[in-house]
Amino acid sequence: MLPLAVRVTMPAMTNNLVNLVKTTTLAYAIAVPELVYMSAQVWSEQVNVPEMMVVLLVCYVAIVGIINQLMQWLEARLRVPGFGQ
Repeated sequence: MLPLAVRVTMPAMTNNLVNLVKTTTLAYAIAVPELVYMSAQVWSEQVNVPEMMVVLLVCYVAIVGIINQLMQWLEARLRVPGFGQ
């Protein structure tokens, strides 16, 4: 019963894991004032801010993409033939 339950809940677990990554990033930025202070300081003193933001965006998309691909692989690996889609 448990393996079937894990297989059925895999899409929801994938969505929750991606949402967890997103909200953890947001909560970390809000909860740590030193990080916000340092980013404002770097923003005002450095001229390469757009490059830093692009690197941050690429890293963020890569992390979410890796998690998504891993969960899709796991879902396909645990699929029961003839059950569901």
